[in-house]
Amino acid sequence: MVEPLSLLAGAVTTYIIPKALEKVGEKVGEAALAKSGAAIQATRKAVQEKLQATHTDGVLAIAEAEPTETNLKLLETILLTQIQQDQQFAAQLQSLMQQIQAQSPGLQAVLDTVRVKGNVEVGNVEQVSETGVAEQIVGRNLGVGGDLTIGDVTQKQ
Repeated sequence: MVEPLSLLAGAVTTYIIPKALEKVGEKVGEAALAKSGAAIQATRKAVQEKLQATHTDGVLAIAEAEPTETNLKLLETILLTQIQQDQQFAAQLQSLMQQIQAQSPGLQAVLDTVRVKGNVEVGNVEQVSETGVAEQIVGRNLGVGGDLTIGDVTQKQ
């Protein structure tokens, strides 16, 4: 089971690195930047200040310069460590993520950037967008070292 703080670190990384947001999908990425630019900038500033205070800001610079999967994962790992060690920082990022998600078009993702060494079985998946403005993803950037079985997949907008 993925813990909520890992999800938070992943979401923060996606939003503060513009190239990562572009990979989420052009329509969704552009709309998210337009509607929540201020909240995204506030999130990036909070992360930058925290990483500078802990002398780990080089990781952010590397991820921005070269947003490879490895560099983004390293940034996510450093962020997760900072979030786990600082409750106030974690609360600040959660609040900013809520603002971004409230202002942005929907992104519904199931099994995004998952690494599994054994076998995986996922039941039926249904994604429904009430607003009609959403990107729906099932299984992106997967690394499975065994068998992957997914039930019926339904996506509606």
